[in-house]
Amino acid sequence: MSKWQILIIKEIKHLFRDTKTIVQTVVVPTFITPVLIGAIFWYISSIAQEETVKTYEIGFSGQTENQIYDDIEDSERFTIELISSLEDLKTSVQNDLTDIGIYLEEDLDVESSLESSGKINVFYKDLDTFSQAKDVLLNIIDDYESKIVSERLVQLNIDESVLNPINLEEEDLTTDEEFAGTFIGALIAFLFIAYVLQGSMYPAIEMGAGEKERGTMETLISTNISSVEIIIGKMFSITLSAVITAVFSTLGFIIPLIIVFLYFGDSIPETFFNIVAAIVNPLAILGIFTMLVPLSIFMGALMLAVSVYSKNPKEAGLLLGNLMIFFFAPAYLPLINPGLEIDFIGALIPCFSLALHTNALISGNLDIFLFGVTLGSTVVYSLISIYVTYIMFDDERVIFRT
Repeated sequence: MSKWQILIIKEIKHLFRDTKTIVQTVVVPTFITPVLIGAIFWYISSIAQEETVKTYEIGFSGQTENQIYDDIEDSERFTIELISSLEDLKTSVQNDLTDIGIYLEEDLDVESSLESSGKINVFYKDLDTFSQAKDVLLNIIDDYESKIVSERLVQLNIDESVLNPINLEEEDLTTDEEFAGTFIGALIAFLFIAYVLQGSMYPAIEMGAGEKERGTMETLISTNISSVEIIIGKMFSITLSAVITAVFSTLGFIIPLIIVFLYFGDSIPETFFNIVAAIVNPLAILGIFTMLVPLSIFMGALMLAVSVYSKNPKEAGLLLGNLMIFFFAPAYLPLINPGLEIDFIGALIPCFSLALHTNALISGNLDIFLFGVTLGSTVVYSLISIYVTYIMFDDERVIFRT
């Protein structure tokens, strides 16, 4: 058995002797992942369901002798708060005293003649994604306007079809797989990156700055093990820890979906069934894992280099915490901007490319060339990180930096 293989076994035994490592690499990703995702979907669905029956406080100012006011008063979705002036109405909405505001001019009269027109002001804050206050109010106004238009057409003896020369038919061709890839793939990739970083960070600190603090690094360097063998042993130990974390986080995410797929497939809506089927697609899982392995090596080697450079575990934790931002930030972009498509430049950006390729794998529209570019570039980044780590281990000023 080679010296670096012996070192890997020693480091893994040392790592997994600690309960904290087992919790971080196995327990947390296996159980937290399904709970977290389940909680997210439950929260979103519960908020959306609540909004469908919620009653909104609407501030009303201006003319009340009007069909629009009557329709709002008759609506079960609004409770009216009468406000004396336009400025007070704006203030009410700005200070969240009312959910939405509407102002009708005192001289608003669009029913008396064919040429009459008027202005209605609607005030709202477009911050609550799930709020239906604006849609409900605009539907009331649109219905009133349609009624006035219909009456005017009757008076003019004009058929309503004259106003609609084009019969527009819309059809959304987005497949369930594409929906799953766009909105769920980025979340899956983000969680995987988080767990891989979690599985790499603690071992990197222990095998670098931790050994420097305990004084065992000098002992290891003074043996007949070469720097290359030390790097290989420690780096693959960190990578193995990260991959184990990725495996269990994958299992924690996939197993509940497989259970739903196999045992509850007949009782769930077809759309949800297709989304689950797209996520548990073996080719998609294999493709994601293929990208995770070189990415884990890249992260592990880079974190080990930073840890070895650090004076102590405290400094290593601070530096690695800042480094993690550079991995999280690119992976976060597809989360806040669904629908992003990967190009050649994007394929070269670690984590960002993983998120977008995960979308493509689940959607079933993977670009093989760009997938290869991502794998190749990640391998190059890994080799560069390994070389940087080698320089750190080969420099006594770094090894003995305290």
